[in-house]
Amino acid sequence: MGSTGAAILFCWVALSVVAVGSAAPADNNGRFISRVCPVQFEGMPGVSTVINSCRAPQPSARRCCGALKTFACPYRDLLNDNDNNGCASEMFYEIIARGRLTPGLFSYLCHDDAVGLQC
Repeated sequence: MGSTGAAILFCWVALSVVAVGSAAPADNNGRFISRVCPVQFEGMPGVSTVINSCRAPQPSARRCCGALKTFACPYRDLLNDNDNNGCASEMFYEIIARGRLTPGLFSYLCHDDAVGLQC
């Protein structure tokens, strides 16, 4: 479905269980460098689709993970570069917090191979 780089996509699925607030690195002057994601996931309509597809009591892996892929695959390069921009953390925070979903839901349900989802 995509290049090898895209096939490695979503090794960040495990981030759905990790807290978003990791410490930002400091520059040489001791100032904190903020990692800014160029995508504003807050309020995006696709987030609601993922949330509605992944609600309890028994979310279907096919439906939930399909909605996650549909929403996230266009941002795969940014999401895979989470160390530099924090996009994966921001996206999962928005989905889980806004949807009041169970932390770890995506790492439990959504995995195409050992490293995550494929687009």
